[in-house]
This record gives sequence, C-alpha cells and structure tokens, in this order.
Amino acid sequence: MTGWLGGLQISRTDRGQTPIADFLCTACGTHRRITGRTNVTDYVRSQPITDHRATCPANQKGPR
Repeated sequence: MTGWLGGLQISRTDRGQTPIADFLCTACGTHRRITGRTNVTDYVRSQPITDHRATCPANQKGPR
C-alpha cells in the first residue's frame, strides 16, 4: 500500500486469516485498528464513522 485512504478499510477477510479493520479520519488524523473476526464485526455494526463525526476535533467550532 503506497498511501492511506480515509474512512473504514477492511482487509484479510479470506478463510483462515484474521480480519483487520482500519479507521482513519483524514480531518483530524485519528487512526484506530481492530483485529479479530468478532471484534471487526462488532466494530462495523457500531457505525464508527458516524460516531466519530460527532466527536471529531476538526468539526468542533472554536473562537475565531
């Protein structure tokens, strides 16, 4: 992989491999990696992008 793409990327989903979910927010730089089939399934069901948008420091309005 030559660069990072923002959003949710899921890899290693073939039989016998341990799935990995990577979440990257390009606005604030937050990165989260989840491993394991059950953990990845639960993480994706929790809608991590929507949850992060509510708390992303790049979206917070500060004094100008």
